[in-house]
Amino acid sequence: MPAILQLVYASRATFRESTSSLGIEPEVSRILMQSRQNNPRSGLVGALYYGDGHFFQCLEGAPDAVHETVDRIRRDSRHEELRVLREQSLERPGFDEWSMKYVPAAMDVRQLLQRFGQRRFDPFAFDNDRIDGMLDLLRQGRDAAPPEAEDTAAPGPEDATRGTSRLLFGVGLIAAAVAMGVIGATAYVLLAG
Repeated sequence: MPAILQLVYASRATFRESTSSLGIEPEVSRILMQSRQNNPRSGLVGALYYGDGHFFQCLEGAPDAVHETVDRIRRDSRHEELRVLREQSLERPGFDEWSMKYVPAAMDVRQLLQRFGQRRFDPFAFDNDRIDGMLDLLRQGRDAAPPEAEDTAAPGPEDATRGTSRLLFGVGLIAAAVAMGVIGATAYVLLAG
C-alpha cells in the first residue's frame, strides 16, 4: 500500500470578504466546488476550514498528489502566505469516510481557541496541540448530512454534477444555519473528499 501523506497548511485570503445571499463567502464557495471536483481525481481527501480571513486545510493522499495540489494552491491568487504547518505519513487517511461533510463547528472552534488563549482564528499561531485539536474537532464534528458511499469508479461528467449537487446542498445547510444564527457567515467547515 502506498504511503499516505497528511499535509496541514494555513494561508491568508487575498479577497475582500463579502457574503452572498446564501450566507457563504463567494470565493470560498468557488474554492470548495473546485476542491470537490479535483480531489477525487487526485485521490485526495481532506478538510477545509475558513474563518477570520484565514484558511486551515488538511490534505491526505499519495505524496505526489498532495504536493501537486499544494503547489497549485500556492499559485492560486485567492491565497497568500501559504505555510505548511505539518507534514507526516499516516497508516490510513483520517478523512476518508465522507465525499463531503459539513460540520457547523463555529462554536466548537471558538471554544478551542479560548482554551489556548486565542481570540481570533489565526492558524499561523497554531502549535502541534492546536493543530491536533483542530483536526480532532473536524474529524469528530457532527455531520449535518448523511455520509454518501464512495464511488470506486473513475470520475466522469456525472460525478461533477453529483458533486455540484452535494455542494449546493451543503451551501443550503450553511445558509439555513446562518439565517438561524447557529453559525457566523464566515465560520464553517466542509470536508472535500
